[in-house]
Amino acid sequence: MNWLANPYKSIVSLICLSLLITSCKKEGDFNLGGNDGSNVGMTFTDTLTLLNETILLNDSIISAEPAYLSFGGYTDPGATGITFAEAYTTLSLLQENKDYSGATIDSAVLYMNYYYAYGDTLAGQDFAVHQIATQLDGSVPYQPTTSFITYDPTIIGSIDNFKGIPSSAKNIRIPLTSSFASSLLSSADDRSNVDFNSNFYGIVIKANNNSAKNVVRANFTFVDYINALTPYTRLTVYFKRGAVGDSSVFLLTQYTPSFNKVITDRSATPLSSLISNNDRISASALNNKCYIQAGSGVVTKVTMPNLLNFKTIDGASVIINKATLIIPLDETSQANKYGTVSDVGLLELNPDNTYKYRNGYVSYIQSNTPNNSGNYYNQVWGLSAITGVDYRFDITRYVQFLVNGQYTNDGFIINPYQNSFYVNRAVLNGSNAVKDKMRLEIYYTKVK
Repeated sequence: MNWLANPYKSIVSLICLSLLITSCKKEGDFNLGGNDGSNVGMTFTDTLTLLNETILLNDSIISAEPAYLSFGGYTDPGATGITFAEAYTTLSLLQENKDYSGATIDSAVLYMNYYYAYGDTLAGQDFAVHQIATQLDGSVPYQPTTSFITYDPTIIGSIDNFKGIPSSAKNIRIPLTSSFASSLLSSADDRSNVDFNSNFYGIVIKANNNSAKNVVRANFTFVDYINALTPYTRLTVYFKRGAVGDSSVFLLTQYTPSFNKVITDRSATPLSSLISNNDRISASALNNKCYIQAGSGVVTKVTMPNLLNFKTIDGASVIINKATLIIPLDETSQANKYGTVSDVGLLELNPDNTYKYRNGYVSYIQSNTPNNSGNYYNQVWGLSAITGVDYRFDITRYVQFLVNGQYTNDGFIINPYQNSFYVNRAVLNGSNAVKDKMRLEIYYTKVK
């Protein structure tokens, strides 16, 4: 199991690409990654065989300490089925060592400041809050599939028929029970944060009543906003001592123990046979379609079995001038309702479909040229959820290294970059689609 699958780490290349060009270059103007058609003697092809399959690889996704908390559910019957997201998080004291003796509860509210809702946002979503029964550990790399963290089935707060507003910073106001609020103040009474977290393990926010209309992505507490007018995520208990009103704020703080859990039901979908890690379905069995879904481990694998035919052509060595992977979206996949995965990368695999690592970091296909520090960065293609029509990657350097034998040709996956808090999906056209198929466009030059 690959615990350290972090896509944001750049790999420092130890191979100088200019040496490759110099060693191969003879007469003529060669341009690795240059503009199409800018060189004399180049040949174009887009008929290289690509093999596609949709795979479940869910044993290496880390969702611990995510950037956002995701909770709710959505139903996508034509593709990924039913998906639920649950947000598990500890609470922190805004004011430590506070005396709550003699406090009488008025009310308690969980405010979740959200900025994104996904799914059928015209339909109402039901949410519930529970108290976590297992202490979270900041050293554990929790995953979306983590099942050993449990919660009390008693609902301590809920809201029904909530209609999320896509791409809008709003608050969800979830009333909490007085009995829970009283217990929370008892756990916090005259305690530091360390002592408080030893007595109170946190909360989980999830769908209620199996409601699966939309998933909300919410912010943690922005500490800078606590004393400002801007709405922010927090849990507030309102109480009195005698006739004097008071309140206490509990924070949902990023980088404290927390994680997002994802639960899926694909039983009534084309992906129903994706049950265990490394299960796979060929694109031909899916009507020449491929699937990816953030958070769930559903990814598309691409292999290029005949690529080494470019090692020599007609007895000549080959320079790859340009290699662009084009991954079109299936235009019938209701992308306007189920927004596509906005950021994806190409992650190299080993022959057994585990993640490939280089220099200690998970190996995403990188840029063709280094930055000012001499480092190559991971390529990420960002796609508008509504207006985008395809993902495109310039993989010239990667293809040249495969042809030269510097990398092994074991394939790669089209992988969501934000697996820790996204649950978006995308349906892709396979390489044998009748219209607008997935393809690798190559411009190359033969060198005698």
